[in-house]
Amino acid sequence: DTGISVRKRVIKILRDICLEQPTFSKITEMCVRMIRRVNDEEGIKKLVNETFQKLWLTPTPAHDKETMTRKILNITDVVAACKDTGYDWFEQLLQNLFKSEEDASYKPAKKACVQLVDNLVEHILKYEESLAENKGVNSTRLVACITTLYLFSKIRAQLMVKHAMTMQPYLTTKCNTANDFMVICNVAKILELVVPLMEHPSETFLATIEEDLMKLIIKYGMTVVQHCVSCLGAVVNKVTHNYKFVWACFNRFYGALNKLKIQHQEDPNSTTLVANKPFLLRSLFTVGALGRHFDLDLEEFKGTNKVVIKEKVLELLLYFTKHDDEEVKTKAIMGLGFLVIMHPCQMFVPEVKSLYNGILADSTSSINLKIQILKNLQTYLQEEDTRMQEADRGWKKLSKQEDLKEMGDISSGMSSSIMQLYLKQVLEAFFHTQSSVRHFALNVIALTLNQGLIHPVQCVPYLIAMGTDPEPSMRNKADQQLVEIDKKYTGFIHMKAVAGMKMSYQVQQAIVSSRKAIIRGFRQDETHSALCSHLFSMVRGNRQHRRAFLISLLNLFDDSAKTEVNMLLFIADNLACFPYQSQEEPLFIMHHIDITLSVSGSNLLQTFKELLLKEPRRKEKKVKKVWKNTSDGEEEEKMKINCDSPGDEEEISNSENDDEDVVRRPKKARKPVTDSESSESDLEDLDVEDADKVIRLLPENPTALLDFANAVQGILLLLVLKQHLKNQYGFSDSKIQKYSPTESAKVYDKAVNRKSNVHFNPRQTIDFISINMFNATLTEDVKRRIVKQYLDFKVLMEHLDPDEEDEDIRYR
Repeated sequence: DTGISVRKRVIKILRDICLEQPTFSKITEMCVRMIRRVNDEEGIKKLVNETFQKLWLTPTPAHDKETMTRKILNITDVVAACKDTGYDWFEQLLQNLFKSEEDASYKPAKKACVQLVDNLVEHILKYEESLAENKGVNSTRLVACITTLYLFSKIRAQLMVKHAMTMQPYLTTKCNTANDFMVICNVAKILELVVPLMEHPSETFLATIEEDLMKLIIKYGMTVVQHCVSCLGAVVNKVTHNYKFVWACFNRFYGALNKLKIQHQEDPNSTTLVANKPFLLRSLFTVGALGRHFDLDLEEFKGTNKVVIKEKVLELLLYFTKHDDEEVKTKAIMGLGFLVIMHPCQMFVPEVKSLYNGILADSTSSINLKIQILKNLQTYLQEEDTRMQEADRGWKKLSKQEDLKEMGDISSGMSSSIMQLYLKQVLEAFFHTQSSVRHFALNVIALTLNQGLIHPVQCVPYLIAMGTDPEPSMRNKADQQLVEIDKKYTGFIHMKAVAGMKMSYQVQQAIVSSRKAIIRGFRQDETHSALCSHLFSMVRGNRQHRRAFLISLLNLFDDSAKTEVNMLLFIADNLACFPYQSQEEPLFIMHHIDITLSVSGSNLLQTFKELLLKEPRRKEKKVKKVWKNTSDGEEEEKMKINCDSPGDEEEISNSENDDEDVVRRPKKARKPVTDSESSESDLEDLDVEDADKVIRLLPENPTALLDFANAVQGILLLLVLKQHLKNQYGFSDSKIQKYSPTESAKVYDKAVNRKSNVHFNPRQTIDFISINMFNATLTEDVKRRIVKQYLDFKVLMEHLDPDEEDEDIRYR
């Protein structure tokens, strides 16, 4: 619910049920719902923390085994239920609680955590026994218990130190199901955090861990290899320093890659390569993973050898990124992503840069490769973030003794330069038809902005565009980034708002391209909300910004702006469905529509009349006389221009941007025309009331006619938009007429009454787009359509200005 007090009350009700009815079947679901609000606003955050402190993190009396077991089952159920959505909430909860009692003498949460961890380990051993006796026991519970232990270790690794010996045998679990793999990965992650904290661990224990991890690295798939190499990194680098052991493993895979490379160079189609493909894939991945966790150029590894290992590995991986097989390419890029985490400067190597940017920019390249490159950048940024946080913690400890102001600047400078290299291509990935590509691109941009590596203004239009994505999680993430930017830099959002609307249209084009549908600017569900409603709600708070934004959007409808018709429809949809709150907003739009219509609309009618006069009666002197009568000399010159123009127009290709001057010319000529337009031209109007007569007067040259048909769409959309706003918010004509934008804000500050069943449906424009009129050839049918459009438009304009002369005086 949007109301904070409502959310608070619901959490209190759910909390009471959990405390009073601990055996109720829906407890897990309730906890999941409550805990997700751990990052809500302050009051709710505090309430959630208190609730879970009461439920889970208060010490249990030692004799009360039943309560303890119930707590364990409850926590592990919630952890199991959240396996797809991630565990950030749990970490956040523990961090909040530990932080709140940092300086307290009595630390209940800490005590409770010790109890929970000890009991979880006991539970795991019990499960293990029952699993051995009876295969029917639920191993999902075992995974949940081990995952929960990992989450505790992540926040307070010290809690698990005494249980490290108990956890180690789980590395030898026989892997048959997905759950078994989960057990191994989580145990590896626990040991990675805990072993470095152990005081004087036994040699045999450490040797066994190394052996177990090495077996897993050689035998199992990617996820296991990744976690085991990471764990081996912690054990070898921080505790055993058994570098020769790692070097032997590295050499095994590196040597194999070298051999395979030479074979491939000699005969790319050799059968041995096909047979060795699985080993090639494993080697590419493992060499990269080892390069990520061990600096193999240290003397401890390679001895006195003068070869630069990182360059050799890079060369090998780059060689296989040019392979024909996509799977091999993907694994090579993965390995490359690992390697550059240890040596970020390799991202500046021209081959790496052209590989990354080339695949991202090339629309024909495979989706998997694009995603892999975005994942590489994402992992790099996440690692940098972790490094910076650790450096920060170290700095806090040391800052009291010395001034370490410079710390961390070098690494953030490096990541900033790296992101500048790849930023443009990552942002362009927002316009990909596949949502997974957009998803990873957004993750990379969010990380980049959170670390402050680039100037945010260049991302604003792209984030606005991503706010229109059909997937709620991506919309929310993009909107959240905009809110953050707006907090820090006011005015940035407004500055890029119109560019953002145009990009939103491009994103929608990419999404819809596969369906060949017309692009609309509102959600086609029961809400009918504007796709860019979040943007409007951010801009609307500042009157000046809001007005400037709305005027810029309305200016795009002017025929001189030459905006594509479908984009105009998209913008009109948004203007029709924006979440307006005060009467001033729709009235301001209608007021400006009136101004635009009275200028552009009359101009367009004038243009069409001139087209009709031109062709059939060019040789008759009488016409020239009519023109001379209409105004002072300027019209005569215009007539000459018009007589010359058909020739020029035929040379120009029949594209959308054709013949700009035909549409613009009347504007120049319009100024000197006096109010008392000659009576002869009025008579001509009467002559061209019915469609057949008009068709006989049409010129031969199609360009100007199609231009007219195009230009009219913008004005028609504005007419329909005005009518829609009038109906939806129930404004009378007199109210619209009386409105003046210069009035004080208070006059129109009343809330709007929105009618729910009024939908914006500009039928003529939708037809125009669906029959692809702007690329049409001029058949009789198309001519008829254009003439009908002209006559409809004329009627609409007359409705708008019942008495043109009065209108002219009023606008002057």
